[in-house]
Amino acid sequence: MASPQASDGDDAGRIRLGIAFGVAQTVGAALCFVFSRGGVLAGFRPEDITLLRFLGAALVFLPLLLHRGSRAGLAAIGWRRALILTLVAGPVFTYVQTAGYLFAPLAHGAVLAPMSVTLFSMAMALVLLGERYGLAHALGTAGILLGLLLVGGEGLSTGGGERVWLGDLLFIGCGAMWAGYTILLRQWRLDAVAATAAVTLIGLVVSVPAWLLISPPGHALSLPPGEVAIQAVIQGVVSGALAMIAYSRAVEYLGAGRAVLFPALVPGLTIVFGIPLLGELPTLVQLLGLAAASLGLAVALGILRLPRSGRL
Repeated sequence: MASPQASDGDDAGRIRLGIAFGVAQTVGAALCFVFSRGGVLAGFRPEDITLLRFLGAALVFLPLLLHRGSRAGLAAIGWRRALILTLVAGPVFTYVQTAGYLFAPLAHGAVLAPMSVTLFSMAMALVLLGERYGLAHALGTAGILLGLLLVGGEGLSTGGGERVWLGDLLFIGCGAMWAGYTILLRQWRLDAVAATAAVTLIGLVVSVPAWLLISPPGHALSLPPGEVAIQAVIQGVVSGALAMIAYSRAVEYLGAGRAVLFPALVPGLTIVFGIPLLGELPTLVQLLGLAAASLGLAVALGILRLPRSGRL
């Protein structure tokens, strides 16, 4: 039987790994938002970015599947679960998230989608998985939400056209879909590589004919080849493969209630990455919001400890 000290050490190690994976996923998600916005501004359509996401991710998983065989693919989790995961985290999710930028500016997507993920996932984990949150978690979450409001408040209050509300609904919808993906991963306790590989392969099979059907004739020839390659790497390899695996591991090590706190840092990182990539400078209020969200995350994860904590 393992000693209490060994058990505590194992738990601490899992938490550290979970935090590392959560941070990696946050970086990938922030890059996805920035390059999605940049892609739309450069003439890419939502179906273009959706296709490139799954093409790029397939470049990662196809060699892995050939090496590991069926253990890394659909046979490892089953067709039914693979199809359900693809419904909430596959081509529809990517298309909805990207399409939001046709109606609303960058700040709307960078704030509304992560906030929706955090709130929907916490509610689902509480009701469906029976996860319970302590006082530190509640206070930390409050700090995160305050930070999100500060980061996106100015952007959310600015106009983006008469149909900006439609973009906002799309961002909230994709946040709810990602929350469902989070809960399913936790409930089914799936292997991160197998789950992501299954979603990628089914998503690729779906997105190719969908792109051929939706995309206007000759549209692909108008896209700069260099930008196409960059989108494939960022959307597919970084966000579609590596970040999804990292997030699945974070859910595995930290639980759904903790893992969903990391998307709350996406708005701040999106602003940071947007400075050199899109030329957008953050305001003082947005920087204060990033600090508040980071502090809240540290409290909720136990990195900064309160004198006492109760149970909710």
